[in-house]
Amino acid sequence: MREILGKFAESRGLHVESENLTSDSEASSRVILGKAKNPSILNINNPFPRKRLFPAKRIHALDRGHLPEWTATILPWTKSLCEWGYSDTGELIGIPQRFGPFNFVINTMLISQTVAENEGFCLLATPKSAPKYGLLVFPEFNVFHIALSLGLNPFSPLSQQDKQRFEFQAQQWFDHAAYISDDCRKLNTRLTERSISMIMSAGMFSSGYLRREGFHEIYCITPKKGPMGGNGGICFVELNTIPVDTPSYADSIEFLEMILSPTITKSVISNQVNCNPIVQMGDRRIFDELDSDLLEALQWGTLEEDLARCVEYDLPPDFDELLGIVNTTIEHSKDGRWL
Repeated sequence: MREILGKFAESRGLHVESENLTSDSEASSRVILGKAKNPSILNINNPFPRKRLFPAKRIHALDRGHLPEWTATILPWTKSLCEWGYSDTGELIGIPQRFGPFNFVINTMLISQTVAENEGFCLLATPKSAPKYGLLVFPEFNVFHIALSLGLNPFSPLSQQDKQRFEFQAQQWFDHAAYISDDCRKLNTRLTERSISMIMSAGMFSSGYLRREGFHEIYCITPKKGPMGGNGGICFVELNTIPVDTPSYADSIEFLEMILSPTITKSVISNQVNCNPIVQMGDRRIFDELDSDLLEALQWGTLEEDLARCVEYDLPPDFDELLGIVNTTIEHSKDGRWL
């Protein structure tokens, strides 16, 4: 997004800054508490605009007349994900774009794709004896994945005993990781060098970049089954929202128009930082610009099937308590394994 922000700023003579946060909860809290520096655009994963930011009156409802009819170009099988762009009362509150499964990534030279898909997060049921892994710090997804490794449905209320199991498992995940980082590129290097076999809590946004660079042995895994109504994976969609403190609502709207234009969307899909599908790939003007190598990098051939194996990122009943456990574990785990 920084590359696209740069183009936008240059075309309009603006000065722009950006900040990357790996925690949606932290980003959301900063905006709600007024601790963000007058952001013009907030790019955040799907549950937070509807469930936290809009109810707190911290993001704008968008005037649909100011934006192209983006819903006409979405991939039909992403329609449910795109519904997160609306509030509970039907206002348009964000423009969906990048999406994908967010589970784990393997090096198929070290772990079989079939085994990984069949075992899912049970590969880390006992972290001490698991294949050598790196742990990507995305606290919200770490919550889901730790629960799934215990066979727990993170979107259902957990008993006190289950919460104790979760806390112990969180500690095990961090204790036995070969490397820990909030920077997927650092873990990607270890994965391609084969010093680790997999990256837990990672997804298409990181594996797609490597596959585009020729590392076809790197593969984003969506488990075939699991405890969430039979599903074993999580998927997300990013929403581009406009905070109420934006210095210029007009400039923010123009930025949203820009990222939806067919001339820019390829840069959203594939750029110097990452490689990730977008919901607007249903537009032939966009899709026809993507060559076969890029589609292969995005695992396009199985993407619809992978999404069907997932439940959508949401905020479960015990979310804040479980997230607190994970954040405490993160703070206590900082040692020489951090990259």
